[in-house]
Amino acid sequence: MRSTSLLRSLRMQSRCLPRIRAATQIPSPFQTARPTLISHKPTALAFTRYNSSSSSSSPASNTRDPRPLTDHASDTAAATANEEQNAARRAEEPAYQISFTCKPCGTRSTHRMSKHGYHKGTVLIACPSCKNRHIIADHLGIFLDDKTTLEDILAKQGANVTKGHIEGDMEFWEDGSVYKTGISQEESSEASTKESS
Repeated sequence: MRSTSLLRSLRMQSRCLPRIRAATQIPSPFQTARPTLISHKPTALAFTRYNSSSSSSSPASNTRDPRPLTDHASDTAAATANEEQNAARRAEEPAYQISFTCKPCGTRSTHRMSKHGYHKGTVLIACPSCKNRHIIADHLGIFLDDKTTLEDILAKQGANVTKGHIEGDMEFWEDGSVYKTGISQEESSEASTKESS
């Protein structure tokens, strides 16, 4: 008897509350919808659909057509100004010049890399002959367990690193040799023998 009276009291309380119909299913899983419950009250919200595409009848639609970020007309004056600024920045920032031999093709080439990129990030160097890309990221500890330098890696392999600096168009190496920038050691020695004879 007690359970019956409890049930009746719950029914009486539920009659005081507004009736709510169950929410209907969204017909397509690809449309975005915000589910809300539908009730008999006029202030209640119904399912509201928000489509990602804009229509011209929508009051919040844009007045111009949307354009992708990469599809814009480039201004040649701005592009040349940016190139000049980048060239000036590269000329002022400290950098290393690395000469190495590409193992797959055997081509020796010289490349410039920023000090900041070498010590704090990664440097990507493309071989001019075979177009292979070589990643230098030894300070980050990605490829080896320790943060090492190129000097340490080459020393473990038995190779040596020759340090030098450039002043103008001349290369001064720590072993005392001096070369003109852009000329290999063989060409430089041939030029010096021709000048002396």
